[in-house]
Amino acid sequence: MDKKPNVHKEHTLTLINRSVMTLTGVSEVIGFTDTEITLKTSCGHLLIRGNSLNIGKLNTDTGELSVSGTVSLLKYSKGKEKGGLFEGLFR
Repeated sequence: MDKKPNVHKEHTLTLINRSVMTLTGVSEVIGFTDTEITLKTSCGHLLIRGNSLNIGKLNTDTGELSVSGTVSLLKYSKGKEKGGLFEGLFR
């Protein structure tokens, strides 16, 4: 088991005019479409929603990511919620 330690603990997010975003502390891109990006950061999971979203630069070694497009929502969570896949179906 040769796992890389998470060396990029500090997480920063800069958003300019809701259209250009730079982030640090990103360890993984979990999912990506032109309307939604889900990331794993050192501060938890981050959901980015918007229109025409595009990942311009991704470097998981340094934890840097750049995103362009129109950002309408930023939402942090601690990661996978308890209850799993079917929790939302049986409320």
